[in-house]
Amino acid sequence: MPSKPNYRVNRNDLPEIVITPDNPENTAPFVARMCHGSDTSWMFAERGAGYHTDPHHHDAEQINYIVEGEIWFFVEENGYHCRAGDIMRIPPGKWHWAFNRGPGKAVVLESHSPPLTNDDIAEKIVPLLGPDEDPAKVEHRENLYTGTFPGDTGVIEARAFAADGE
Repeated sequence: MPSKPNYRVNRNDLPEIVITPDNPENTAPFVARMCHGSDTSWMFAERGAGYHTDPHHHDAEQINYIVEGEIWFFVEENGYHCRAGDIMRIPPGKWHWAFNRGPGKAVVLESHSPPLTNDDIAEKIVPLLGPDEDPAKVEHRENLYTGTFPGDTGVIEARAFAADGE
């Protein structure tokens, strides 16, 4: 009898991916665990207090579910203060970034379609594919820091924080 396709994995069995931002001022930890199917990837992301990404974009729709804590997501000119239980969508191709201004870690479940990866972490992303699916044919997308974000992140953030009463 043939073995079952690899369609299931426990989150704790996914390898930890420790992501170090390029910005030396950002020392807060970012630990992710990832898996993907043929059309979607999931990332379990833990961002420490103070974690702040640079603006980036990708050709994948991203939907985030905030599991624990709070975090700000910025999509181009707009900021969204998200708390546990919130769902946040980032459309494909939009410049975006995140900032954990809360006192503790923020745990976010991120879905990306098509699947998201980067060359430096690809070997740690677990494919949930059957024997009739070729992992090499999965069309992944990458985070892109190419080009210049057309706004001033400091001004955008200050406006969002003020509107939120911070």
